[in-house]
Amino acid sequence: MLKKHFFIVAVMVFSLSAQTINLQGVVSNTSGKPISGALVSLVINDLKDTTDADGKFSFISTSVKNSSPIPHQSNISLKNNVLQFSLPTQSPIKVEIFDLKGNLLRQVVSMNAAAGIYQFDISKNSQAAKVLVVRASVGKVEASFRYMSLNGGQYSITPINTKSLNSGSSGLRVMATVVDTIKVTATNYQPKSVPITTLENPQQNITLDTNIASKPFPTANPAAAGPYEVTADKNVGPKAGYLPDPIYGDEQQRFNVYYPKNLANSEYLHPILIWANGYTDNPEQNPPKCITDAGQNKWCGQYLPMMNHLASHGFVVVASLSTATGYEPFPTLVGMDWIIEQNEDPSSHFYHRLDISNIGQLGHSFGGMSTCKTASDPRYKALATICGTNPVSGVHTPMLFFCGGKDNTVKCSGVQDVFNSVKDQPAFYINERNADHGSWVYQGANGVSLSAAAAWFRVHLMNDTANRNYFYGSNCTFCKDSRVEAKQNSLMNE
Repeated sequence: MLKKHFFIVAVMVFSLSAQTINLQGVVSNTSGKPISGALVSLVINDLKDTTDADGKFSFISTSVKNSSPIPHQSNISLKNNVLQFSLPTQSPIKVEIFDLKGNLLRQVVSMNAAAGIYQFDISKNSQAAKVLVVRASVGKVEASFRYMSLNGGQYSITPINTKSLNSGSSGLRVMATVVDTIKVTATNYQPKSVPITTLENPQQNITLDTNIASKPFPTANPAAAGPYEVTADKNVGPKAGYLPDPIYGDEQQRFNVYYPKNLANSEYLHPILIWANGYTDNPEQNPPKCITDAGQNKWCGQYLPMMNHLASHGFVVVASLSTATGYEPFPTLVGMDWIIEQNEDPSSHFYHRLDISNIGQLGHSFGGMSTCKTASDPRYKALATICGTNPVSGVHTPMLFFCGGKDNTVKCSGVQDVFNSVKDQPAFYINERNADHGSWVYQGANGVSLSAAAAWFRVHLMNDTANRNYFYGSNCTFCKDSRVEAKQNSLMNE
């Protein structure tokens, strides 16, 4: 039972004395050539070194003081080895101790502790394991930290992200074993952060990738498949989207990502496109609930030609599997957040392969409405809608509007009204005279919709100036195309 004011839990002793660091290594490029002048930082311990002519750095026999082991929380603090809990009202209190495998070694709980101050002396159980993780909570407020026994009776205490702790999970194991992070930056190279599990390693070698951000994409014909073979990651990323989903019911969906197969060695940073499905549709069939079957009048999973076409041109296309993308919470924004995170995750194959400064969105029907509703997001650099719109505000990017002349679901008149409202950004309107609400997707690479989408985003996300003539100027390619009625706002004459 927990006792008010002074309750002693035998857990471990904290020593805030100095600790010894012995790290050495070489920073080199992918060809094995040493990189001189690289700045190497030990993040948590706030130490820096610069590599010499042989690419070498070192943190040897460096004594540093441990910082406060846990960030101060409004109800939880640590001072002089004592955890203190301040309860203004009755609240649950919990202390949990784990080993690095995620095994729960000790748990002390009081579900209905009365208002007051409770103290826990963390003192005597450091022999249970060399490295331990402690999680303390009052109600929904948590503080978690890793405790590690060092040589000479010294100790290291490091805060841990409480959201990553989960008893028995591999997530705990990864977080708990990281004692610091080495960050390396060098001119003409991509920065790199390396989590480390020990402060004593004489061969902590690090390889940097060449900075490829400035390499421009060559032009390509948007009316033909692009130069890249396409692959896809399916059902990945976080769950997102409105519930109940019209196809999947109460099952919230993840994402498919379509991208160049040689992403790792393409030597380019690839722009991102966020795709929004029409109502009850998906980027491709996802049996058994999402299928395309004319006999059953089921039309879920029709957009694969568009996904593959855009990815073949070098775009990384993030497509939600939600079939209600026009409702909040918008899965497109969740997908964008996630893919940006992947660009900074060393374990991801998207790591430093994405151009997160060039992101666009497009969608069909209900997904076009979704695109319009999120048009003000500052991360977008270009937008397009296909047979679907919504009144827009905060537009700050070029915007392409497509409709089908024979579409009885979303009339071209409504699409044109929204196009007409965009005055201070370049805007282009295409009415494909013989297209209906969905036939556009089956017309192939030289069809109006697929070629227009590829050209639009090549121009605005890849700076493919050779394709500007599809839209810009009084004699533009689509302006002369007999398949369409095209309109430009005043900013398209440049």
